[in-house]
This record gives sequence, structure tokens and C-alpha cells, in this order.
Amino acid sequence: MWCSSCADRDDLLKPPGVAETLDWARALNHLGTTHLDLETAAATLGALVKYREDKDRVRQALDRMLTT
Repeated sequence: MWCSSCADRDDLLKPPGVAETLDWARALNHLGTTHLDLETAAATLGALVKYREDKDRVRQALDRMLTT
């Protein structure tokens, strides 16, 4: 579930591609996730982004998106 509203792709050092997006979806599915929350998203972001800076940016964007 990667989307442009999660973070501006231009702000990421290495934006996730299709493979990373599928890896993240598999990780969420493996955990039995039916509703995305910040805790689960944060715990699985390593499958989606490769750099810590990107993980921080995506987490902040998800925090904004999931708390509104």
C-alpha cells in the first residue's frame, strides 16, 4: 500500500519500487493486519524503505495520514 500521499517520493533517497511495496504488503499480511495503524506500519517499514532517513520521513507522513 504505497501511495503518493504517504510521502513525497522526491524527498526520499531511494523511493520504494514495486518489489519493496509488495514486500511491505506481504509483511503486513503475514502479521494479519486488516487495519493499518502507526505501530504496525512503523514495525514493518524496513521492508518498504532501505535508508533510516527515508524510514523517518515515511513514518512522519504516515503519522500525519493515520491520525487525521
